[in-house]
Amino acid sequence: MVEGLWENIGQALAKEWTVRMLAPAFAFWGGGLLAWASRSGWGNLAAWWSARSVPEQAALLVGGLLALAFSAVVMEWAQEGVLRLAEGYWPFPFRGLRFALARRWEKKAQRIEERWQELAEKCEGNPEGLSPAERAEYARLDALRLRLPADPGRMMPTLLGNLLRAAEEHPWVRYGLETGVCWPRLWLLLPKEIREELAAARSRLNEATRLLAWSLLFVAWTVWAWWAAPVGLLLAGLAWRGMTRAAWVYGDLVRAAFDLYHPLLFEHLGWPKPEGPEDGRRLTEYLARGIHPRSPRTSVSPPPAGRRP
Repeated sequence: MVEGLWENIGQALAKEWTVRMLAPAFAFWGGGLLAWASRSGWGNLAAWWSARSVPEQAALLVGGLLALAFSAVVMEWAQEGVLRLAEGYWPFPFRGLRFALARRWEKKAQRIEERWQELAEKCEGNPEGLSPAERAEYARLDALRLRLPADPGRMMPTLLGNLLRAAEEHPWVRYGLETGVCWPRLWLLLPKEIREELAAARSRLNEATRLLAWSLLFVAWTVWAWWAAPVGLLLAGLAWRGMTRAAWVYGDLVRAAFDLYHPLLFEHLGWPKPEGPEDGRRLTEYLARGIHPRSPRTSVSPPPAGRRP
């Protein structure tokens, strides 16, 4: 267990993005030290440090660096859970709130669609028929409606959750391919440069997720300094904005990957070229359960919620 832990820490430190991963952890612990010193007095901190011998100071510095690296690795392990909470996959005590907010998004999506239809009818396909403000609203609504789940019953309680849910849903609606089943296979067939673009987009989403978690934890230093709460909440708001932007881009890239390369799944498995979503559903059934289209099979159920690439 200990050997594996140190191996993970060593691998994390060796990566190119080490600075990006460690910077939020450094800011968190540095801010905590600053908050403690602002309450206890810098003189007391300086006196305590001066009372330590050189070996003790060196040991404290090394221990602090190891604790910094360890906390960064732990946050990396926890980022998937933080992301799911940010999407709206909340535990049982908050399930009622989750579904209430999801219903609000259903109504909001309906209002967006109705307003978009109103503007579309007004311009009749020619945006010049709208005022500048209406053209801007039309473009904004059009971009958002295309990135929300097509099925209102699958809405999530947050914008982030809906952006990622729509990306999960897209291959099923268009091609009958369930993302959780087909994405690992498709990933292996994508060109290297496409995988790098997708990995970079996902990395930006993960970075913003870790920043959100560190920012919310930073509020804990309010016990020593009042300014920790507004600083932490401000950074959390910026991190949330970064998460939604990153999810927007990442979702677009996942959709584009399925749009352009999903025929490769059929080709490499020796299946005929797909002609519609039903062919994709048969392939999903085959990959998930080993049921070949020539074998007796049951109908394919809709994809389970929350399975994303």
